[in-house]
Amino acid sequence: MEFKLKQFEGPFDLLLSLINEQKLSIGEISIAEVTEQYLNYLDKVIERDTEELADFLVVATKLLLLKSRLLLPQLSMDEDEGASLEDQLKLYQAFVVASKKMNELWLDKQKGAFRIEPPRHTDTFSPPENLTLELVRDSMVQLINRLEPPKALPSTHIDKTVSMKEKVDAIRKMLQNRKSFSFSDLIADNKNRTEIIIGFLALLELVKGQVVGLRQNGSFDDILVDKVI
Repeated sequence: MEFKLKQFEGPFDLLLSLINEQKLSIGEISIAEVTEQYLNYLDKVIERDTEELADFLVVATKLLLLKSRLLLPQLSMDEDEGASLEDQLKLYQAFVVASKKMNELWLDKQKGAFRIEPPRHTDTFSPPENLTLELVRDSMVQLINRLEPPKALPSTHIDKTVSMKEKVDAIRKMLQNRKSFSFSDLIADNKNRTEIIIGFLALLELVKGQVVGLRQNGSFDDILVDKVI
């Protein structure tokens, strides 16, 4: 929260205003000359906040110390006092001038330049003047000739695998001409183990649908497939 004594924002604003009223430049003598006006102004303030008024009182103390040194030059300067009141006031004045200038630029849109969006970067290619189509073609040919020839991929043959539906249809077709057949008859023309497995699964599917029945006369005998009437 900023503390304002009437129209002044902080002790340096008040002190700078008093110096400007006297048309003086910032210096130890001019600061000392406005000490009395500074203290009188604080005495006239009716509503005071103790915490916020502390900054004004600190500056008042420095003013009294500065005036005492001017009246009594033999007083020594304490090295731990930090920046002098004169330096602090000059720094504050510089900030005031800069803030006013920035505010003027902000209000005057014609003097300010604002970026609406970041600049767009476009990739471009600028070929040299001596670049020709023939030169590009020759360069590509040389590049291709330096490349290793592609290795031929190994060829392989994949046999077509019969589907479950095809095997079921084949069994139904066999049952049209006969009432039973052996599992060996079913897989007689099979080319690989996969077709044998699919044939057996097809039989189990038909048994589940009560289309055929399976029987075996003895252990390790051939499986017989009977058509269910």
